[in-house]
Amino acid sequence: MEGEENQTTDNVVAKVNVSSTLFSFDGVIGRRDYFLNSVYIGIISTFFTLPYTFWAMRNANTTLDYIFAQNLFIKAPLFLQLWLVIGSAYAFILTISNIIRRLDDVNGEKVTPLYIFCGLIALLCAFGLILPAPISVPAAFAALIMQLCLIFIPGKETSKLPYDYTKIFNWGAFFGTWIWGLFNKSYKTLWCILLFFTPWGFYYQLICGLKGNKWAFKNKKWDDVTAFNKSQEKQATIFSILAIVIIPVLYFTLIVMAVILFGIFLAQDIKTDNGVKVTQKIEQAVTTFSSAYFESHEITNDENKFYVNPIEWANSDFSDKKSMLDLAASLSAMEREKADKSTKHSYTKSTELPRTKIYSSKNKELLGEFNIDEKAIENSQNQFTAAFKAALNAYRFYKPTLE
Repeated sequence: MEGEENQTTDNVVAKVNVSSTLFSFDGVIGRRDYFLNSVYIGIISTFFTLPYTFWAMRNANTTLDYIFAQNLFIKAPLFLQLWLVIGSAYAFILTISNIIRRLDDVNGEKVTPLYIFCGLIALLCAFGLILPAPISVPAAFAALIMQLCLIFIPGKETSKLPYDYTKIFNWGAFFGTWIWGLFNKSYKTLWCILLFFTPWGFYYQLICGLKGNKWAFKNKKWDDVTAFNKSQEKQATIFSILAIVIIPVLYFTLIVMAVILFGIFLAQDIKTDNGVKVTQKIEQAVTTFSSAYFESHEITNDENKFYVNPIEWANSDFSDKKSMLDLAASLSAMEREKADKSTKHSYTKSTELPRTKIYSSKNKELLGEFNIDEKAIENSQNQFTAAFKAALNAYRFYKPTLE
């Protein structure tokens, strides 16, 4: 009887042409292997897109540059353009090969219209960094729906295969990563320590979850499959509780305690030996902190002028420049509040942003400002669209002249 069962299983496997490799147009691929390959493709895509992403963050002049990405892509160096296009094309080819095999498994036959539709979505997503947001964002949403369908819909072909417990997602390995690996002699999980602070950390965490059962069963001796499954279920429960409940609660508790202690400290309004209040010391600390960004500043009736080193400005990305301008506006509000003895005016970052400007400390050229084009909004027929566009274009940064 046992020999007949094995023979039957072998016949089923032979009839189902399974191909779980990263690149192939032959055969079908199951849900778990499709998801695993998608993670690998994500790792490859990140490797190719990371240099261009860093360059784009440093060279974006307004928020609109991110929305109309093709304008930013045209300005990029040629080697970055080629690197991004090659990487996008490579990711697209890998993606479409996996989609075709997965569709063949789901439908049990070849369906050309579905190939074309899914291929178009994959193409738009692969080149999303160089396409306008009105195209790339809907494409990304459609790709998410498509991926969820391909991952969760059972395949007609692979469903015929016998149950394989080594392909079950291991939540203990996913949440516990390298700690789980030490318990199960799966030392490949130690890569998570090195990758934790990189864009590939979460990808490898997913790989640990997808391959955890296979590693644990292979690297450690077990009496039988039942004992193995019970052990992994216990570990999954422990590491899940640690990651989802205990660690976040401890983290939140520490933050709340720090806020409460800081509030009590401020409420006491303790004075130092020199008679300086705590609130004044905080203002001094903020001013000292700002000196790390600004070499000097000048507050006039009409303008808040802050001067920065042009080389440091050129090496800062868009978010850093925005933070500097926001900080300058906040400091301006604080100084104006202090200088204005009356209570008629209220000074905040929002009120000071329009008249706060960043200048080069070398030649006094304008490097950054917050400027909403009110005339464009008034003259536009669709004021909502014009206002939205003006708000995105308000943060304006310029490249310094470097000698």
